[in-house]
Amino acid sequence: ALAPAARLVVGMSLGGLASLALAAAHPELVPSLVLVDITPGVDGSKTRAITDFVSGPERFESFEEILERTVRHNPGRSEASLRRGVLHNAQRLPDGSWSWRWDPHRGHPSEVENDVEAGHGFASLWEALGATRMPLTLVRGSRSPVVDDADVAELRSRRPDARVVTVDGAGHSVQGDRPLELAALLAPLLAHP
Repeated sequence: ALAPAARLVVGMSLGGLASLALAAAHPELVPSLVLVDITPGVDGSKTRAITDFVSGPERFESFEEILERTVRHNPGRSEASLRRGVLHNAQRLPDGSWSWRWDPHRGHPSEVENDVEAGHGFASLWEALGATRMPLTLVRGSRSPVVDDADVAELRSRRPDARVVTVDGAGHSVQGDRPLELAALLAPLLAHP
C-alpha cells in the first residue's frame, strides 16, 4: 500500500531475510531484491558480536556511556557516524538516563539469536532464494563475519545470475560504515526498472 510502484526492495540483516521471504511469497511486490550482508546461512557464531552488543545493558546513565559502549563494539566506524546512529536508535528517559528504542521485554533482537542457536534458523530460506526470479544482488561487507565465502558459494549455486558485491572496509552495517558506496550501488538499480 505504501509503495505500489516499488522498483527495488532492499533489506539488511534480519530485514534482508524478511525481504527474501516477501520475494518468495509475493514476487509481484519485489521487482528487484538487494540483500545487505545477509543470507539464509546466518547462524549464532556469525552473529555473536552483534548479539553481544544488543544483549548488553538496557539502561545507561548518560549519553556518553551509551556512545562509549557503541564505539567499543564498532571498531572501524567513526565516532561521528556512531553518535548519529545512537541519536536515532536510542532515547533519553525522563530521569536523564538513556535506553535503546526497542522494548527490552518484548521483541528484543537477541531473541532472534536464541532462535538461531536453538536450531530454528533460516536455512529453509535457501530454497525460497533459489525459487526467486527477480534480479538479485548481495552486498557484503568485507569486514563482516555474517556472510562468509560458503554463503556466497551457496547463493551462487542457487542463483548463478545473482550479482555479489563486496564493499571494502565495511562491516555488517554496510550502510553505516560505507553509506556513499552503498548508495552508489543502489542508484543504478533504481534508475533502471
